[in-house]
Amino acid sequence: MKHLLSSLLVVLALAAGSLRAGVPDSADIVHQWNRAVIEVIMEDGFGPPIAARIHAYTNLAAYEAGRHATPGYKTLVGQLNGFKDCPLPDASKTYDWRVAVVAAFQQASSKLLYRIYITDSLAKVHFGALEKVVDKDVFDRSKAFGIAVGKAINAYAKSDGYARTQGLPDWEWPKCDSCWEPTPPNFAKPLSPYCGRVRTIALKSVDQFALEAPILFSKNRSSDFFKAAMEVYNISKNMTADQKEIANFWNDNPVLTNYRGHFVYNSRQISPGGHWLNIARQIMVEDKVSMVKALEISSMVSFALFDGFTACWDQKFKHNLIRPVTYINNLIDKKWEPLLQTPPFPEHASGHSTITAAAAEVLQHHFGDRPFSDSTEVLFGWPVRRFANFRAAADEASISRVYGGIHYRRGCDAGNEHGKKIGKYVVATVRYRD
Repeated sequence: MKHLLSSLLVVLALAAGSLRAGVPDSADIVHQWNRAVIEVIMEDGFGPPIAARIHAYTNLAAYEAGRHATPGYKTLVGQLNGFKDCPLPDASKTYDWRVAVVAAFQQASSKLLYRIYITDSLAKVHFGALEKVVDKDVFDRSKAFGIAVGKAINAYAKSDGYARTQGLPDWEWPKCDSCWEPTPPNFAKPLSPYCGRVRTIALKSVDQFALEAPILFSKNRSSDFFKAAMEVYNISKNMTADQKEIANFWNDNPVLTNYRGHFVYNSRQISPGGHWLNIARQIMVEDKVSMVKALEISSMVSFALFDGFTACWDQKFKHNLIRPVTYINNLIDKKWEPLLQTPPFPEHASGHSTITAAAAEVLQHHFGDRPFSDSTEVLFGWPVRRFANFRAAADEASISRVYGGIHYRRGCDAGNEHGKKIGKYVVATVRYRD
């Protein structure tokens, strides 16, 4: 579905809504910045692993700048991999932590995004409102502190190895019967093949948790692998209206290529990680959480997403497994097309299944076993969906990849279990309070 409004208008509309009283609510600042980053990621067309990395560092910067607003919150220095230093405020002086959070978000974003005119526009709105109610010396000191924190996080991000992966040569995929190969309609090169080499943020190592292996590859029509492909094929041929809606609701393909005869164009959609951060935002708004609680939840969800994608991408390119569309076209039906556009990277395991399960564990930890509604996709033309709890939503997101024809069930189930372990580890080891 086409993105219905420009990202700049979406962000400024959100900001205007909370500025009717003249001053942005503290928690609204966090929500608006996360939505702004989501919007810029859509415009910039970042792939899912890179998008999750951006969310992790921008939210870390905001947390370290704003945590001082609530006594008892502690730094994540020494808890996250390689995070050794971050500026501290002068305990003898007064700060406005809203100003610091805005400055940290803006500074961190400036080195991670391309279209920063969108985030700069949001910063201008927030700073303009806060300047009217905060003493100049406090405002200037708070802004300087937030910028210093943002710069420290920029340096931390720069050390994670991502830049080095961008300088590596194109990944030459192995050629074999079971190997992944570029898929229709774009036959694009593999996306972010080296992202599994980037430093994790909370996991001790990218392979800390074992991933269930894929079904043993075979072309034999009586084999388990052939049956797995036939399951995808048969579902696509007998799909219910609800299954189609589920597949489209969780599509979250950041850059969708559209073909109209000889006319080809790309449309933007929310990334998988952005979808789950938006779910978190909806729940936090509903519960009216404080600014620091919003920073805690947003950063923890982002860490689970970042490590989930990193661990998943490591496994994807190690297993290098053929996608259903290739197998089915070669051995079952050469004209078959999946409902969703197959993304350009190997099959095992499902990235959606991994990161949705990881994010669900974080939200389950913070909000418990509660029903909720998700309106994330309304902007893209899909109706609100309702879920019994966060794990139920993650399970639906996982199976959506089978309905969409882009994953085998084993890849989804394995990713789901992998993600649960990652999410539970992040919850257990990243400590925000004593």
